[in-house]
Amino acid sequence: MHIGNRIQIMRNNRKLTLKQTADTITSSSYLAKIEEGNYPPRPHVLQALERKFEVHPGFLTNYEQRDEDAEYILRLLLSNIVLHPDKAREVIEVIEENYFEYLSPISLEATYLCLKCAYYYKINDTKNAIDLYEGYIINYIDETELRSYPKLVRESFNYMMALKTFSENMIKESTYYMEMFVDSVEQGAMKAAVIYNIALLYGELNLHSKAIQFGLKAKFMFEYTKKYETLLCKTNNLLGVQHLYIEQYEEALQYLKQAELTAQKYEYNHLLADIYYNKGLVYKQLEDFKNAVDFLEKSINIDIEEESSSIWETYNTLMDIYLKTNQDLRAENLFAIVSKKEMFESNYIIYFVEFILKFTKDDEYLSKLFSAIECYEKSNNYSVLIDVYKTLGDHHFQEGNYKQSSMYYQKTLHATKKINFGGGV
Repeated sequence: MHIGNRIQIMRNNRKLTLKQTADTITSSSYLAKIEEGNYPPRPHVLQALERKFEVHPGFLTNYEQRDEDAEYILRLLLSNIVLHPDKAREVIEVIEENYFEYLSPISLEATYLCLKCAYYYKINDTKNAIDLYEGYIINYIDETELRSYPKLVRESFNYMMALKTFSENMIKESTYYMEMFVDSVEQGAMKAAVIYNIALLYGELNLHSKAIQFGLKAKFMFEYTKKYETLLCKTNNLLGVQHLYIEQYEEALQYLKQAELTAQKYEYNHLLADIYYNKGLVYKQLEDFKNAVDFLEKSINIDIEEESSSIWETYNTLMDIYLKTNQDLRAENLFAIVSKKEMFESNYIIYFVEFILKFTKDDEYLSKLFSAIECYEKSNNYSVLIDVYKTLGDHHFQEGNYKQSSMYYQKTLHATKKINFGGGV
């Protein structure tokens, strides 16, 4: 990372050639060597380039100076992206309004670009994030030299890369960058939030013991700071889910109960719906179907009010209970309700594969089902596809279509390997 990166990007943004930029200032060959990082630029050349580019005096000449005010506001931006993404936009606007004043040192400009890119990934604005990453960041930062960069640059780059790789379903890579990031975080609540995110990532990798280990660290830190009740609630919910996966149902219910009490106290309805859904899953595994249905219906009622898309997973679990307990009429009634919903004809039909194969076998539904499967395959969403492939394999086996059955069982194994090795969400 050197001043030549900045000059080259500014020149390219103005669609100027080396010759046009160097004209009346220096030779184009000398300017090329500056851009390549081979020669340190002379101060009078930088001053002349500032005038040519029509930027604030000092924007190029002060590229090595330290700016404590700028460092402070960038740390504030990083903290807000981690803890308060809704407030991060306000900090970005302040920086944008004072761009040259704050970001004259090149290390801080690189830091800001990483943080702005991280913010875009955080709010799922992938297009702007990719444009910023490909247009600027890869020209500013050489990852092989990252150790030599200032601490704030390293922190911001690692956090951005954690969010970037997560958005690309590269969960193992995201975990690596998040752990690199957390090593440099000192602030209590912020460190706890990052540790919680690492626990989430280990959960995605099906490394449930590691997820519980990091989840417990985050829980202790949130309880110690007595702040961020939302994240404490999420952490207890996460711990409940991880214990569910390793079949420790009593412990799962204990953590989910703690999460439920916090969500009720602070009226975190969107979290409460998720907690009720997870409690429904626990009771389903315990074959306490009455409690399972009660909590799943509570989750649905909240999701309807919140207009949440996660409602379809809850419908799917309810349908599975009805089919397991031979309540065919209730299953048919539920399918009649959900099939009339406006969003049903999208990929959510995939959650009802077993019912469609067993009861309807309608060509229209089957066509929509296989279109949905294709969409999930393109997005590498293997966690959903595993159950779908297995259901299709079982169905064709029972029908005597052994070749088709074998194909779907192989797809099931492939999807399982992809998840275990971090290839998908």
